[in-house]
Amino acid sequence: MSTDSLDRRSLLALLLGTSFTLLSRELSARESAADEELSLEGGRLPSDANIQLQTIGALGIGHIQSTLGLIGVIADSLAKEIYSLKQVEDLMNGTVNGLETPKRMLRRLQESNISGDDSEFLDRMIGVLNALQREAKALVVFSKTRKTEDAQQFEKARRLALKKLAELTHQEELIQPDMAPTTPASPANVKSGKTGPASN
Repeated sequence: MSTDSLDRRSLLALLLGTSFTLLSRELSARESAADEELSLEGGRLPSDANIQLQTIGALGIGHIQSTLGLIGVIADSLAKEIYSLKQVEDLMNGTVNGLETPKRMLRRLQESNISGDDSEFLDRMIGVLNALQREAKALVVFSKTRKTEDAQQFEKARRLALKKLAELTHQEELIQPDMAPTTPASPANVKSGKTGPASN
């Protein structure tokens, strides 16, 4: 097994493992704030809207991490020629289109009566969804051309998605130092052990 594969698996394990920790921390912080509010305002319970927003945040981050993992798995599969170009394109187009509804619903939620902090969090979540769409589109382009510059564009999009997720979840360890782009995958490179764009 290559070091790149181990690095990618380690990153995915890190994403999944720390997501539960971060969500627990976020929920605990919000519950503490709600308890404080309860004592300050003489018995007022946290609103249903607050619980709904916490649930949306938790599910949204989980969906983002699953999507990030999916794009990474497809990138690895492309490097090993497991999927055809049509399958890669269909999967990534489905991913791009599938993110439109959550973005639209989050925008509608922002138009409701929510706090500025909650609205700003939703903005950052939408920013991550936009970055994931760009990453998926960049993978489709690279899958068709196998050009070095398109591999670099995919890598740039991948790093941006990780950076935005790190900012959303306060996971600074997701931000990767700039590295030289990897060699694009081609049948000859796959046989020699070289891989295409680094996946998530």
